[in-house]
Amino acid sequence: MMYIDRELLNPVIPGTIRFTSVLFDWLQEVSEQEKMSFNQVVLQCCKNCMVEDRRDAEISPTEQTSDGNG
Repeated sequence: MMYIDRELLNPVIPGTIRFTSVLFDWLQEVSEQEKMSFNQVVLQCCKNCMVEDRRDAEISPTEQTSDGNG
């Protein structure tokens, strides 16, 4: 089951995204299983990815070379 973030309920910025058929089919399946709109599923997936990316950035700070020059 997918966690639903209420922060994402009223998106206001339009955009166009093109999906591969495999990804589109999976997103459609999830939206039906979770009884969410396709758009909400896409937003939630993007949010989850953003949170994980930020978490990874906090856990592993930029490594420097042995001579100190990043």
